[in-house]
Amino acid sequence: MLKNQCHYELMNLKQLGELEFLLLGDLRDVLEEEASEQNRKWLLAIVEVLARTIPREFYLREKDGYLQDVVECCPEVNHEVQLLLKEHQTLRDRLDQLRNELQRLRPFRTQATALKYELAQWMNKLEQHNRREGKLVQCAYSQDVGVGD
Repeated sequence: MLKNQCHYELMNLKQLGELEFLLLGDLRDVLEEEASEQNRKWLLAIVEVLARTIPREFYLREKDGYLQDVVECCPEVNHEVQLLLKEHQTLRDRLDQLRNELQRLRPFRTQATALKYELAQWMNKLEQHNRREGKLVQCAYSQDVGVGD
């Protein structure tokens, strides 16, 4: 193993979230570049890191009961929490599919537009997922704080 290789399994949720934020910014930038073999290599590098960090992040979120404290505070959001939890597997699976396509796609230019579109769609779904999760947490805690003493 390389000395400078990142140990994702040792990262905490905050570190993984920060890394995800940076990687999504990089992905957005590389998606805007012209399709070339170099572009494919950059996309693959970013997607490979995301494919290692996203499952770890989801695992840490799920290990003690995904948004359990939110559901305890605000039971009416349980259905939405379950939908978000199911999205974890969908997002992981789709990212793995996209990584596999990037690994075997040659020549890249012939299908780059479609694949870049799919990567952008995946990224948008992840960002929407994160926003919905954040809104649920915010809503539940604002209701909890609003309850009288």
